[in-house]
Amino acid sequence: MRITRRIAAVLTTAAVMVGAFAAQAVAIGIDNAQGLQIPIP
Repeated sequence: MRITRRIAAVLTTAAVMVGAFAAQAVAIGIDNAQGLQIPIP
């Protein structure tokens, strides 16, 4: 059961990282489309 939980935790962490990266990419895309300079942390 511990191995399954570890795999689930790793997959969840990876999904969160990918989701954050996608959100940042979308924000940058909107930024470029509008021609504005918005600081993204």
